[in-house]
Amino acid sequence: MPRALNQQLAPSRELAYVTQRDPLLGSLLRKIVASANALAKNAAVSAVGKISPPNPIDSIQVKGVFNPSTNTLQCPGEILHHTLTHNQAVQKGVQYISEISTDQNFSQPHVVDHGSSRSSFISLPTLQNDGVTPNTYFLRSYAQYPGSDPTKPTVFGGATGATKILMGGNPTAGTSTTLLPSTGSGTAKNGAQGGVGLGVVLNRPSPGPKRNLK
Repeated sequence: MPRALNQQLAPSRELAYVTQRDPLLGSLLRKIVASANALAKNAAVSAVGKISPPNPIDSIQVKGVFNPSTNTLQCPGEILHHTLTHNQAVQKGVQYISEISTDQNFSQPHVVDHGSSRSSFISLPTLQNDGVTPNTYFLRSYAQYPGSDPTKPTVFGGATGATKILMGGNPTAGTSTTLLPSTGSGTAKNGAQGGVGLGVVLNRPSPGPKRNLK
């Protein structure tokens, strides 16, 4: 059967053929088909292929003081507290994922899976390892079902461009840590992909042995 969205197992010519010759077996198979479809629906997956992803998140709110002239938000401490507004119709099982990056292009973001919750508290260091340079963060979030691809990410800042997020009320105070490179999430390539959440492929193979060029 070709890969498609929102497909269910359906009674077929084969099932009709079986039912004609063995009504009890045909009845049992129909119940199995209905049960498989119901299980997939409750698990937010599809009995065949994938289901459609949720609609994108409407907006992101971050606790802090926003400066529109520099498109910068100053958090009151080292806890990034944000909430998501998602006024779209959703199915039970929807999950929410956010990404934190020091690059506004989110080339290698750190992924934070907050499950069914539309709010999150993330502890982030104010300064880099040198104890002087402030860390600048960018935030985006998206939704995904276990059986779907993720939605298109919603970036904090939206149409005005990704908003810079600074931690700590005093940029010369706070902890000093430069973030490690991200290793990604789900079935995505190790650290090389953002915006995939739980993954878009069912299986990610383990890395193969490195070629010996000697």
